Amino acid sequence: MVKKFFILIVICLMSLSLMSLSANAQQKISGPWLWMIAPTDANQGGQASTDIDSLDEASDGDVTEEEVAKKGAKEGDEVGNYEWTLGTLANDGDINALVVSKGMDKNADLNDITSYALIVLETKKAQNGVSMGASSDDSIKIWLNGEVVHKNAVNRGRGGANTFQDNFKVDLKKGNNLLMVKVSERGGGWGMFIGVGGDYEINDIDAVLPVEPMNKLTTRWAKIKNNR
Repeated sequence: MVKKFFILIVICLMSLSLMSLSANAQQKISGPWLWMIAPTDANQGGQASTDIDSLDEASDGDVTEEEVAKKGAKEGDEVGNYEWTLGTLANDGDINALVVSKGMDKNADLNDITSYALIVLETKKAQNGVSMGASSDDSIKIWLNGEVVHKNAVNRGRGGANTFQDNFKVDLKKGNNLLMVKVSERGGGWGMFIGVGGDYEINDIDAVLPVEPMNKLTTRWAKIKNNR
């Protein structure tokens, strides 16, 4: 009887552990993301451009990283020679391949260039201390609801598709959470892997709206359940 009781306790503890792991597992997000790319000065991509506002430079001051991180962007809006474009990242995380496939640029080996990716995570309740993972080629900077939550100014490859090079915690608020990821490319490969734990849905939308949508902006919403 004591043995059976002990086994039951072990099973219960294991179940609780698995529930906790499931809640914090970093589900890799493929998208669809809303993408923008902006060139940097020659030989100044990657690590050197991590804190350079390439949106500001490409638009001659019409739009900044801070504005987009807080308010979002609309599909088709222009920044420099490019438009915000919806695209789903392949499992290998290759940004350059996505850029070519979506017709944003024909060059299959872009260097000294920065990508910006936007997505909205919708939650039914606030969640604190949610695990987040990121891998990048090269440097990376991440905003959540307008605030920088992670930065790694480094020139590196993005590693394997099933692991994250950087791991940290974020807080998700109830409702829409606007996530913006900046990846600055120096040379060679160019890509990213992003994962977020917790309980949320990814909004598949034709425009990424501000975190607090304004009444004058309308769009169609279709929800994809993020299976964890």
